[in-house]
Amino acid sequence: MTKTSAKETKKLTALVRINHSIGANLDVGEIARILVRELSEIVNCDACAILMIEGERVEILAEKGFSEVFAGVEFNTDMPAVRYILDTKQGIFSSDILSSPVASCVPKGCSMNSLICIPVILSGEVKGIIHLDAEKKNAFDEKDLEFAELLAKEISIAMERSSVYSQVKDISTRDGLIGCFNRGKLEVDIVADIAAVTLQGKPLSLLMIDIDWFKKFNDFHGHPKGDELLKKMVKVIEGATRPSDKTYRYGGEEFTILLPDVSTEEAMPIANRIRKAVEQEQFEGEKESQPGAKVTVSIGVAGFPSDANNREELIEAADSALYKAKQSGRNQVCSFST
Repeated sequence: MTKTSAKETKKLTALVRINHSIGANLDVGEIARILVRELSEIVNCDACAILMIEGERVEILAEKGFSEVFAGVEFNTDMPAVRYILDTKQGIFSSDILSSPVASCVPKGCSMNSLICIPVILSGEVKGIIHLDAEKKNAFDEKDLEFAELLAKEISIAMERSSVYSQVKDISTRDGLIGCFNRGKLEVDIVADIAAVTLQGKPLSLLMIDIDWFKKFNDFHGHPKGDELLKKMVKVIEGATRPSDKTYRYGGEEFTILLPDVSTEEAMPIANRIRKAVEQEQFEGEKESQPGAKVTVSIGVAGFPSDANNREELIEAADSALYKAKQSGRNQVCSFST
């Protein structure tokens, strides 16, 4: 068997091994690590990496020898080689990179001469790059390029599968009308959060939020207007909380927010901030239908383990505090413990 045919056989064997290793794997990072391992074994390179492009950021998904070559280099989409690939959707194949137009991408003191950069294209956009380099000139041939291009398609398919899976998962955990997390997601997260804070010995607070006189708004303006109010309410609530806080639609016009590592005393000002944000916001149609000409919310606050021993008790305590807030005149925040 000739040297060339032996190399081809090795590549075909690697492809079979790659498909077997990837299987139904939806973790793009793990798939990238598999591809880097196979690439570095098949192609005679000094460094290999798979990069993912997110907006203006360029993230290293997996690499071998790459971090040593580009130590201290901050990657972004303005780098000449990356920008060229993004603009043209074409790869770079050079046996003398230091004499090429993208030589400025090579760090000072680096002896890289041969380079292959292949775009990973998903839905017509460059979402990643497969990078191979070597110190030796003419280190790569056309067959190496074809192999890298084939693996670019593999990771493109993996990214697409992962994206579809994420979308399906998102649909199952989010409210289809207003976009925030749904009650099913709350049931999963509250169990996980209770387990986590129990392990750490930290508190957990739950806010139960209800839109005051929402039925009046719906009856006066109709359900489409009511839906628009719910959508805007989510934006107002999320605007008054931290990015890490999750808002859930509990049912109808009720929302909940989980606050890990937050005691009921610390949760009260957060709840009041949300209440004030809603009160200060202008909602279309509120003057015509709402008592006081304003859309407002009532909020109940409960904590674990101060007010409850488990998930059911925590939800009941927050609901009880919410009932107290509504009985106190609405547009109020009440804590279960007080």
